[in-house]
Amino acid sequence: MTTLTATLEERVGDTTIRHVREDIQHAGEGAAESTAPEPKTRLLRFLENAVAKRLGHRHLLKLAANRASVTAAWRELPDRMHLAANQTKLMMELVDDFRAGTYRKIPWHSLAIGVAAILYAANPADVLPDMVVGLGLLDDIVVAALAARVLRKDLMMYCEFKGYAVDDYFKR
Repeated sequence: MTTLTATLEERVGDTTIRHVREDIQHAGEGAAESTAPEPKTRLLRFLENAVAKRLGHRHLLKLAANRASVTAAWRELPDRMHLAANQTKLMMELVDDFRAGTYRKIPWHSLAIGVAAILYAANPADVLPDMVVGLGLLDDIVVAALAARVLRKDLMMYCEFKGYAVDDYFKR
């Protein structure tokens, strides 16, 4: 089964795209407004009206202008996250095999980096505690991805040792 995809430009005509861009440009001039209730405090109302609307309008314009690159990056995101998750699992498996004595072809400094990254991710009290909703796991993911990047050559050799497809773990 194959999935067919189309870009927004292929699905929507030039006239519609031009109208959307015009609507976004005129959004600050009384066009479409949010229907969400205004914040109750003066400070929050000021932040919403003076800061958020201006920034939001500016970002909408950038998004409309750079839609193709944003769409391409967004489509790649699940694949990159999948690779990062696979690489983290591979690091854990490598540590287990080293401990069991079935794989020893890794330098000590590489093993230390992998173990440190795994321990950091497993520790709930790190730079951004895991209890912080939405951000708690972000630093764990970044540390694991950085460790996988540093250990790329060693992890690729381990993939070959295990008979795994390297493409499942690394983009070439």
